[in-house]
Amino acid sequence: MNKKIIYTNSITIAFLALIATLSGLFWKGLYKGDTISGTAQMMGQDLVTLVICIPILIGTLYLIYKDSLKGRLIWMGTIFYFLYSYASMSFLTSYNQLFLVYVAIFSISLYTLLGEMFSLDIKAIKKSFSPGTIHKVTAVFLVIIGLMLAAMWLKMIIDSLLTGIAPASLESYTTLVIQALDLGVVVPAAIITGVLLFKGKEWGYVLASIFLIKVSLLGTAILSMIYFMMQNGVNIELGQAIFFIIVTILGITISTAFYSKIKDSINQNKYIEINKGDKGRVSRVK
Repeated sequence: MNKKIIYTNSITIAFLALIATLSGLFWKGLYKGDTISGTAQMMGQDLVTLVICIPILIGTLYLIYKDSLKGRLIWMGTIFYFLYSYASMSFLTSYNQLFLVYVAIFSISLYTLLGEMFSLDIKAIKKSFSPGTIHKVTAVFLVIIGLMLAAMWLKMIIDSLLTGIAPASLESYTTLVIQALDLGVVVPAAIITGVLLFKGKEWGYVLASIFLIKVSLLGTAILSMIYFMMQNGVNIELGQAIFFIIVTILGITISTAFYSKIKDSINQNKYIEINKGDKGRVSRVK
């Protein structure tokens, strides 16, 4: 995808996210329509988005300017984080003054990620990886967390259906938005990515690179949510807390090892934007 589009969309996402996170942390009453638990979780996510995710998003733009493949893949994973996070904010957060900001971040992130994925040279990306066992380890990790996440949410939902008692996490909300996103999008994506990577398919390498960054960033945000919930006296499901702690630590560790296998030298699989007239064309230098 044209670098100008990447820069413009990323800076727009970062600016809107800056408004959303600062408002969430310092605008008293913004989350007045949400529960104590919901407010704590959103503020926990706001903090991580502000101090970690926005800087990473901006930092990767410099790496993309330098034609870094690692930087481009990390950027895509970060965009996936914003896509998921603000999809959940758009659908779950009680209506407030920043509703259009949430939707804008969600929409721009969605189409930016799709646009970049459609323009990728997936064969070149696979060739940039050095051989090693970390690919198999990553594949197994993704399948396991997908299955465990599905099992955790399905148990909660099935128990509710059998007893006729609404899940505790529903609180005063009308439906389980996070569980719907996870079961409908994240779980299938994790399992499909793991299987493709285990089989050595090109898309497996691409999707795993993106998914690992998203897992690491969102996991960090969830740990921040847990801290804010504890600070506000919200009861924490110990099993869920332990699951997310383990997933986050493993996600960061495996991401580091996985990305260390990418050849990112100046002559390896670079994408260079060449502007000709009013049209931006992409040529690949190998």
